[in-house]
This record gives sequence, C-alpha cells and structure tokens, in this order.
Amino acid sequence: MNNQWQPGALVRLPWDGLAALLGAIAGVVGSIVILIVSNGDHITQWSFQPTVYLSIISTLTNIMVQYALHQGTTTAWWSRALKANTKIVDLHYSWAAGQSLLAALKSGRNFNFVALASILVAVSQINGPLLQRASRVALVEGLSNVPVSVRMAPEVPSGYTGVVAGRSFTPTFFTPAFLPVVSDFYSQTSIQLNDTGCSGMCSTTVAGAGFAISCSGYETTVNLTQPDGTYPVLSAPLDDWGLPVFYSNYGWDINSGNLTIDVQYKPDLGCLSNSTIIVRSCILSTATVKYIVQIDGNQSTVSLPTTSNIYDDEIISDYKIEDDPDTTDGPSSLGGLYLALSDRYNSETNVRFGGGIGYTFLSNGSLATQYLLSNSYDSCLAFNDPTDNLIANARELMFRTAVAAANSSDIQSVPAVQTATFAVYQSHYLYLVLANVFTVLAIITVLPTFLGYWHLGRKVSMSPIEIAKAFNAPLLKNGNSNADSSQLVKDLGNLTVRYGAVSTGVATGDAKATKQGVSASQAELSGWRLQMAEEVTQPQKGWVFIG
Repeated sequence: MNNQWQPGALVRLPWDGLAALLGAIAGVVGSIVILIVSNGDHITQWSFQPTVYLSIISTLTNIMVQYALHQGTTTAWWSRALKANTKIVDLHYSWAAGQSLLAALKSGRNFNFVALASILVAVSQINGPLLQRASRVALVEGLSNVPVSVRMAPEVPSGYTGVVAGRSFTPTFFTPAFLPVVSDFYSQTSIQLNDTGCSGMCSTTVAGAGFAISCSGYETTVNLTQPDGTYPVLSAPLDDWGLPVFYSNYGWDINSGNLTIDVQYKPDLGCLSNSTIIVRSCILSTATVKYIVQIDGNQSTVSLPTTSNIYDDEIISDYKIEDDPDTTDGPSSLGGLYLALSDRYNSETNVRFGGGIGYTFLSNGSLATQYLLSNSYDSCLAFNDPTDNLIANARELMFRTAVAAANSSDIQSVPAVQTATFAVYQSHYLYLVLANVFTVLAIITVLPTFLGYWHLGRKVSMSPIEIAKAFNAPLLKNGNSNADSSQLVKDLGNLTVRYGAVSTGVATGDAKATKQGVSASQAELSGWRLQMAEEVTQPQKGWVFIG
C-alpha cells in the first residue's frame, strides 16, 4: 500500500466540492434561463409551471452549496491543523462553525471564513421563496392573426324589407323577415353573429350589401323679418307654413331604387333679415362594399367601429334594385329601409314672423329637438348639422340587413387581427436578482474554505476514526498514520470498541465501592477516565472523572 504524503495543487484538487459549486452556478444560470424563456409565454405552452422548475433548481442549488460547504469545512479544518501555533480552540471553531449556524453566529473572536460561509449558506436558502415570486401568471392583451367566418349577404334580396300596399308608391309595412332587424335597430341591440372562430376582439373586412354615396350642398340667406310669411321654398315646408329652419328627410325613389337624404338647417342665432340657411342633399345607391368590422368573440356579436363612417367602406361593385315601378302592391327590396328611417328621423321645424305677436314656431318629429342649440330659444332657433348622423343611421341599418339576410352560401372566410386576453407567465426580475445575489454570495464565501488544500498530502475527511488517529488514539495505534478514513476502517474495522470508564491503575477512595456504583460523594475517580476502549466499565450516575 502506498501511503506517501503527496501534496500538490492538481493531485489534491477538491473535485467534488468544486463540482458542487459549479453545479450551484449552473443552477443560477438555469433560473435565469427559465425566467427569460417563460416571460410572456402562454400558460398552455408549459406542461409544468416555471415555478415548479425554479423550485427544483433552487432545491438542488442549495443542496450543492451545502455539500460544497461541508467539503470546504473539512479542507479548512485539516489545513488549519497543518499550520504552526494552531490551538485546540481553533480546530474546534473551525469544525463547529461548519456544522451549525448557531455555532457560527456565536464564534465571536474566533470568527473565520468557515463561520462566514456557514451563515451565508444558511441565509441563501431564501432563494427558494424569492424564485417562487419571480414568476407569476398575468392577464395581458395580445394580437394574433386568425381566420374568421362571417355570414353576410352581398346584396339585399329581392323584396326582403318592405311591402307596398293599397295602390301606393311608398311602402306600408315591413316584411316578417325584416321586422326584427328594424326592432333591433331602433333599440340598438347588438348584432349576433355565431361561430365566427374569433375568441377575443377581432378586426377584419368583409363584403356585404351597402351604399355608395354622393352628396352636394349649398348655403343661402333668407329674410326672417317678412311679415307676410312669404319665403323662398328651399325644401318642402311644413304645411306651407313659414320657413323650415330645420329639415331632415329620408326619401325613396321606386324607379331608381335609391335612398335620398335632404337636410336644411339654420346654424346661426338671431332673427335676421339675412339669416344663413345650409341645404344639403345625398343620394345613397345600392352597392356591394367592403366593411371594416369588429367581432366580439366573447359575446358573439359583430359591429361597425364607432370611428368608421360610410367613406371608409370600399365599393366593390354597384348593383340596381329591380323593384317593378309599375307594381304598386307587393314586396320591396329597399322600401323597408326607407320606411324605418323616415318614420324615426324625418323632422321639420318652421319659423314665421307674425308681426305684432312676434315669431311663432311649428315643429314635427323629434330629431329637430335633438339638434337644436340649447341657447337659441329666444332667437329664432339655431341647429347643428344632422347630415353625418342621418348617413350613419342609413349605413348601420343596411349593415344589419346584410347580416340578417345572409344564408349558408354567404359565409365568407377572411383573415382577422384578434385582440384577446391571455394568461401568460410574467417574470419579475427583481426577485430573480435578489435570490441569485444570496446564492452567489454563498458560493463566493464557500470558495475560501478550500484555501490551502494543496498542502494536504492525502484525501481527508471529518470521520471520527480519522480524527482519532490524527490525535494518536491508542486504540488505533496499529493503523497507518497517513491512511484516510476508508483505509483505517479497512485495516481496523474489526476492532471491538465501547465508550466507558477505564482504570488508569491509580485510584483514591474506595475503588471497590466505586466499581459497584457508589456515588461520587463517596469516591473520587481520579484513577479512572472515560474513553473508547475494548474493555470498559459502564459509567454510573454521579461519577466524577478527573483523570
């Protein structure tokens, strides 16, 4: 057996302890990678939560740091023992600090690298709870491209909306199919659209029945102070009575199939001889247009964005309503829209100068009141422009009609941008930094405990057998003094030992009584000592050992 004393930087390199520290460093890197990779990931992308992996990493990291401290404590103890002027107390605190946090804290003036490392290794285990806080589930909004299916008719079906009856050239009733559309339009009920494939808020464009619009207008002045009540007729006046200072009118031409919007309003205050009147007229002709729409997948609804208007609708193609102008009884394709809009929004307010009695007013319909300037009651009235609102109402009703009139052959598959709320993992790097700072500090302070390892000539341990041999225990006198613990156990492992009282051969007092268990008050055992030996006497309660 070769028991040469062989010191050296390479031959005595503490591979296992340093490997444990490298493993702890890998744990630090692993926790960083887990949090960076998982940040922003949808929760379905991970079979186990990142916190599970972080918990495993922190546990393994702490085990490796603790193991490295144990190995470092052993190296530090034996390195200390090799130094000159080493005292027993030095060896005791070098060992105790590595075994117990309390002993490390109580080291006092015997405080050393082992005590510092022991304290920081104990504190570093806070990295587990900190890493658990470093990854959480958060709800965020994200964009994604998804295909959606939308049912929308590209044209209004023939005879779908209204019924012309009683030899009239205007519609009288809504068709049963169109009546729910009008009811929902009046109450502003959300437009239901099922099975779109959108699970959040989706924005897309879809082709459907709509309008192409053409508008014109002009501005003129009138004299409101004429006592005879004769005024220029700018539009159809209310009962030929006075001047329409507000006029909103939806019209429908059965021959062309077009809707019309006529608007007239007085924008300025005052009863003047040169009051301004603004006149506008729009023609809405049927067309297939591309709408920008929003789909709420959570509510299964579709709508036009509040920020869009009819000028955002891309015209794909025009088409003509084929209602027969010679038939005054029967279904109408567009007449129901005219009936719904005119019944709700046609309105007129007239002003007339009555001489000594002042100005009188006559109004019909509610829209005039909605657009009346609140401070104009005593000044011949003034109004805001209702044109955009009237156009928007016609557009929305046509859009609702296109959705309601769609059949199975009108399903369109289009790409959409989906905004949805996702549950994602969100990393909080402050907790990661704090956790890893404690771990790295522990690693740094464990490293100095290995200093001086190159002076050792064999593999060492804190085995009590190896320590006892180093202190020249008589029981182990036959073992090699340069053998490590495994060799000592191999050579001397069959020795029978017991801890107890052993006679030194010199005793005072009644030694016989002492052996029979007499108390220390009757016998002082200066000739006896406690030790490991092959043959010992069982110590008894009250014995006092001096030797």
